Amino acid sequence: MTSLSLVGPSEDGLHLVVETESGDRFELPLTDELRHAVRYTRPAASSRPPAEQVDEAPTLSPREIQQRIRGGLTAAELCELTGIAMASVEKYEGPVVAERRYIADLAQETRIGRDPSAPQLGELVTDRLAARGVDPESVVWDAWREVDEPWRVAADYRVSGRSVRAQWVFDHAARTVTAEDEEARWLSETELLDVPIPRRHLSAVREAAETAAPLQESRPPAPTTDAVPVVELAPATPPASPVDNPTELLLEDLDLRRGTRETVDDPETDEDDEVFEGFGPARARQAETGFRHPAGKAREQTAETAAPAPAPAKPAEPSERRTAAKRGRASVPSWDEIVFGAKNDQG
Repeated sequence: MTSLSLVGPSEDGLHLVVETESGDRFELPLTDELRHAVRYTRPAASSRPPAEQVDEAPTLSPREIQQRIRGGLTAAELCELTGIAMASVEKYEGPVVAERRYIADLAQETRIGRDPSAPQLGELVTDRLAARGVDPESVVWDAWREVDEPWRVAADYRVSGRSVRAQWVFDHAARTVTAEDEEARWLSETELLDVPIPRRHLSAVREAAETAAPLQESRPPAPTTDAVPVVELAPATPPASPVDNPTELLLEDLDLRRGTRETVDDPETDEDDEVFEGFGPARARQAETGFRHPAGKAREQTAETAAPAPAPAKPAEPSERRTAAKRGRASVPSWDEIVFGAKNDQG
C-alpha cells in the first residue's frame, strides 16, 4: 500500500493535498464522511518513548487554538493540520463551540426585513426546504468567524443524495443576514414580500366600461333645449255619465226650452195631447172622477220611460229639440202652457 503524507488544504479550501513518497500529489475532497471519520478516529498510542513526546510541545498558543476553532475547524481537524496533541486542544474547544452554536441560533431568529412581523430566517429555511422534501431535523446549522471578518452562518442538508450548503453573512450588532450564494438567496429571498403588490384598479374599471358600452350605444340620445318645445296637454275630460235621475232629466229639458215658445200640434193629428181646461172647482170634480191632466200623465210617463241620454255636443234648433223630445219621452208642457192654457198658434 502506498503511503501518503498531508501537504495541506487546496487553494479553494475544498480539498486536501496529499503527496506520495515519489513526489506525486493528489487532491482528496473534504466530504462529510471524511470529516466524520477524522473527528471520531483517534490515533493509536505512539510507540515512541515518553521523553520524545515531551520534547514535541504544542506550537500554538491557547488564543491561536481558539481562533482556529472559531474559524470553523474542529479539534480533530486542528490536530490533524498542526500535529498538536488532542489533549492540548480539547480543553480550549468547549467555550468556542458554545459561542459558535449561540451565534447560529441567533442568526436563525433574525427577521428577514424591517417589518416587526417579518418571518425569521430559520422559519423561512424550514418551510422552503420542506417544499423540496427535506426533513427539517436533518438540517445542520453552524457559525464561524475568521480573524477580522464578520460571522458567517451555514445550513447543511442533503437533497437527492447530494450535500448542499447555504451560507449567509451575519451582522451581530445590526442583527441582519445577507445571502452569499444562490442557495441562500433562494431560501431567504423576501423582496417580493416587502414590496406591496399594486392593485389593478384600472383593469376592473376597464372591464366595467366595456360591459356598459353596449347599453350606452342602445340608449336614445338625451333631448336638448333646442328641440321642439314641450306642449302640455290638458287632462282629458271624463265622459259624462248617463243621467239616471228623472228630476235631472226634467230640469235639463226645461233649461233647453228656456226663452223659446213651443208650437202646439193639431188635436186631430195628436191623440195624446188634450186641451187644458183650467183650474177651479170643475177641475177638482174631474180629479174625483178619475180624470187626469195630460201634464200629470206626461210626468208619470217621463218617470217610468225615461232612459239615459248623452248630453248634446251643441244646442240644436227648436224644431230638432221638439222632435228629439217626442221620440225619447212624452211631451212636457211649458210654463206658459200651464199658466195660460194650451193654444193653437195657427188659430
